[in-house]
Amino acid sequence: MMKARLIFIAVLSLSAIGCTSADYDNYKFFPEEYVSNVKYDSIYHYGYNQGCESALKAKNVEDTDYQKDETFDGGLTRFNDGWDAGNAACKNGLRNVMYTLKNSSPES
Repeated sequence: MMKARLIFIAVLSLSAIGCTSADYDNYKFFPEEYVSNVKYDSIYHYGYNQGCESALKAKNVEDTDYQKDETFDGGLTRFNDGWDAGNAACKNGLRNVMYTLKNSSPES
């Protein structure tokens, strides 16, 4: 009788585990404010946005903050290329989004 109960509990537990799943369809790596019909939704773009924000902070633009993700900084990703490009694009104190600049794609 005890063996039958253990088998029943084991089968029930495995059935419950098999029916669950993680929903990653709505997961977004990037902050919501940067995702809006973005052609280059990538680590490069994430770096670009942080570089631009940092350049705006250097120009004392309101509601901006220096940002450089320490996790990606110096790594083997395109983050640093994007950060440098975004920082250069916004050094004039104006927010220049990546998809309005010529030759701004990471492939260029």
